Amino acid sequence: MVTSVFLLDDHEIVRRGIAQLLDTEDDIEIVGEAATAAQALARIPAVRPDVAILDVRLPDGEGVSVCREVRSSVTPPPACLMLTS
Repeated sequence: MVTSVFLLDDHEIVRRGIAQLLDTEDDIEIVGEAATAAQALARIPAVRPDVAILDVRLPDGEGVSVCREVRSSVTPPPACLMLTS
């Protein structure tokens, strides 16, 4: 079984680094990325990932709010993993 993952971080280098790490795993597939909360809220429902890896602090909101929104509106809801520096 392949686990689909969506990445949300406003720093491209962080997204690329996480994607490169996850790409080494045969059972994980990156299905989407976003740099802002608004982009994530528009894209996550379309790709319906199993897991969303979300930055806590974003220029236009918070990853926690994105998690709440997608978990209440996407079926089945993705698991959310929060990242912060």
